[in-house]
Amino acid sequence: MLVLMLMLVLSVSAQKKIAILETMDKVGNVPYPIKLMVRNNLNKAISNTPGYEGYDRVDMSQIMSEQEFQRTGLVSEEQIKQLGEISGADYILVAEAALFDESNIFVTAKILNVETARNEQTENSLMGMTAQDIQHGCESLAYRLLGLPDPFTQEKTVVTTKKPEKTKVAGVKKNDGVTTISENNSKVGDIKTFPDGTQGVVFYIENGRGLAVSLTERELKWDASRHAEDIGGLQNTDENDHPFTYGQGKTNTQAILSVLGTEAEAANWCTSFGDDWYLPSSGELYYLMVTAKKGSMLFNKLSSVGAKLEGWYWSSTEHNKKEAMNVSDGGSVFTESKKSNVNVRAIRAFTE
Repeated sequence: MLVLMLMLVLSVSAQKKIAILETMDKVGNVPYPIKLMVRNNLNKAISNTPGYEGYDRVDMSQIMSEQEFQRTGLVSEEQIKQLGEISGADYILVAEAALFDESNIFVTAKILNVETARNEQTENSLMGMTAQDIQHGCESLAYRLLGLPDPFTQEKTVVTTKKPEKTKVAGVKKNDGVTTISENNSKVGDIKTFPDGTQGVVFYIENGRGLAVSLTERELKWDASRHAEDIGGLQNTDENDHPFTYGQGKTNTQAILSVLGTEAEAANWCTSFGDDWYLPSSGELYYLMVTAKKGSMLFNKLSSVGAKLEGWYWSSTEHNKKEAMNVSDGGSVFTESKKSNVNVRAIRAFTE
């Protein structure tokens, strides 16, 4: 009996404790019940993982001004360590939710080590706002934060012995004999090889539909013609209107090419990889930039293959006759003269 009790005590003490703080909402447009579900589901997912204990009994108002924390999302090294001492936690999980569109939220979460006050891991997830969507989204987020395989997106890697054929690659690297095969299980960060030989990094996958971004880029004009042209097939928008619509950029690209032809430098460069590649819409590009923010898994993947996103990039969304929308690597959206030289990345939609 004594031995069993000792084993139980050792088992409990070996668990890593993670304190989950209140879900932040810097803009203030995410309903409280949604934020509460995010927090509770992250707690549940961590607590159900062997070796970890999640709990949310940390009262921020006892440690620092809760309003200041909610507004900035920043805590000092001293405050992180103090949180660990008061809560007894080994790590602190800070999550931020932002309204992506009418039916989806974008959640960013990071785990802070209370001893070093350093960020151990940061992950992002786009999820619906139903109870089931939030549950699955938070489970996926929690597993990735803990460095565990994501049960919702698994991959298989097959080593081939046959020398690969020369391929047309939208990146800069040839297949080195290791081929990633997608069997309805592509995940964000995968380098996906398409049937035509081009490659891209997956940045969106949902219900068998995905988007991948090229590994190379160019600095080009949106419109290189002498005169300003209004693209009749495009709806003019502004920087505050960039909803995510899957595949919208392809329709936009086709409209641009039908009017500008060879003068559409950015659109033409994207389609030079193949008919399935296109200039992303502002919504698709914004989603890419938010997903690839510094410290994220996608950011690290793109950086590791020499394809890091830096600066401003053209979208296929038109603002007016003279300007189009571009998006920065930080997720800012603004208008720019179509005659300006701006970075361009191609994306490709695919289904599994």
